[in-house]
Amino acid sequence: MLKELIVKNIVLIKSIKIEFKKGLSVLTGETGTGKSILLDSLGLIVGNRVDFNLIRHGETDASVTAIFQIDEKHPVIKVIQKYDIEFENELIIRRQIKSDGKSKCLVNDTIITRNALIEISDYLIEIQGQFEDRGLLDIKTHLSLLDDFSNHCKLIDDTKYSFNEMKKLKTFIKETEKKEQELNDDSEWIKVSLNQLIILDPKTGEETELNQAKQLLSNREKIYNSIIKAKSIIEDENGLEDLINKLLKELDDLKSYEQPNLDEAIDSIYRAKAEIEELKIFANKKSTDLNEKTDDLETIDDRLHELRSQARKHKCEVDDLIKIKIELEEKLEKLNKNSSNLNDLREQHNKAKENFVLNSKLLSESRKNSAIRLSKKINNELPYLKLENANFEVKFEEIDFDNCSINGIDKVTFLASTNNGMDKKPINKIASGGELSRFLLAIKVVLETEIQNRTIIFDEIDSGIGGSAANAVGLRLAKLGKTYQTMVVTHSPQVTSKGHNHYLIKKEDIQNKTISNVTELNVNERVEEIARMVSGQSITNEAREAAQKLLDN
Repeated sequence: MLKELIVKNIVLIKSIKIEFKKGLSVLTGETGTGKSILLDSLGLIVGNRVDFNLIRHGETDASVTAIFQIDEKHPVIKVIQKYDIEFENELIIRRQIKSDGKSKCLVNDTIITRNALIEISDYLIEIQGQFEDRGLLDIKTHLSLLDDFSNHCKLIDDTKYSFNEMKKLKTFIKETEKKEQELNDDSEWIKVSLNQLIILDPKTGEETELNQAKQLLSNREKIYNSIIKAKSIIEDENGLEDLINKLLKELDDLKSYEQPNLDEAIDSIYRAKAEIEELKIFANKKSTDLNEKTDDLETIDDRLHELRSQARKHKCEVDDLIKIKIELEEKLEKLNKNSSNLNDLREQHNKAKENFVLNSKLLSESRKNSAIRLSKKINNELPYLKLENANFEVKFEEIDFDNCSINGIDKVTFLASTNNGMDKKPINKIASGGELSRFLLAIKVVLETEIQNRTIIFDEIDSGIGGSAANAVGLRLAKLGKTYQTMVVTHSPQVTSKGHNHYLIKKEDIQNKTISNVTELNVNERVEEIARMVSGQSITNEAREAAQKLLDN
């Protein structure tokens, strides 16, 4: 709700502060007093482009400030949170303009862009008929307005859910297809490479063993001769084995003399004998191995070449080929599993698509039935607003499947014609001014929803009408004021009399300067102002009686 409007240095306004209330507020005044200036000021609040000619003559800057009261459930909260704007239960929107061509948009003292201001203010205030791409004149809002009227929340939720499921699965399918394509691009290489490694069957430490074997074969004769000599040193007469046995015999002979430390000496010789025995076993085994060795150098070189060739191919060490083999096995398994998952996802997507088509068709059917009721109600309202020859209709267009959204398969446009024989056009293309405002009033009265919770301002709604038609307009504005905070700039005494609050805009000459002011009128002052509207400058008792009668009805 708009609580307060503060305007400084805008055209004829020096400084005014208006406190607004709930219900229907009427703004009246003689022609040229500044009613349009207030609308221009509010235009700045809703994001209108700056006209620097609005700055009062002789001043260097001007500003318009609007204070809105919002509750914790107001839909604007999501928007202001997006822009990191701090708030409690008020939003203070301020437009500052300077004669040097600079301007600022601020919300709760946070500087924002004009586009951000438009996004925020669209949730707060609607000036009917002023902007062709805003409010009811924005075709994009027609579908949601019809849905609000239809009250088919479950159908909407089911359609949204099935669409989101379909979209989510489609995303999964694309990701899985991409992974599968990546794997498929390499699948032949993976299969061939894995088969090569399976045939090669590399072993941990094999390169080191092959290098040792290669070194052995390269020096086989030299090594064999050295082993034979070592065997001779150990086993021949007067060799190590023979000498150690002789040494033991000599020391055993000394036992009868009980020489000190003799036992320790004999033990050390036995240990040496055991070590020599180990050397003898090693030499015998090694000589046998060398005699029985069937490997040849060419075979070992070929094996090393194959191992190292595979290592170069996979850019790794030879000992890492086993790990590479495991990784290739896993990739091949993943490729097979991915194909299976992809088939499952496609089946799920087809099911989700069927659900979406079903839900969106049920929703579309409900919308079409509701559109008939909505059109009938709006068309019944139009004659009361002196739009007897006007006609309202909801046009449906089915969106092709690829362009569907969470809202289903419908594109909805509110169409209207204002005279017999005229083709119906989108409501933002019909006549402007009071005729359009009355048309929009009829729609608003029928919709009567608090979902958007915006302040609505009508201008020129009483243009070209009077008497019972103006009275009907006033009654419907008052009815709308019970749901929305509603304001109307009017020249009609009938419309004025239906207001819950009345503000008078008038000019005064102060020190040779013309200044516009706004005053909230009490009951007696309202009678005088409505009497002026009835009779003109010369207010008669008959006019006052007529004014009182209008207020009493």
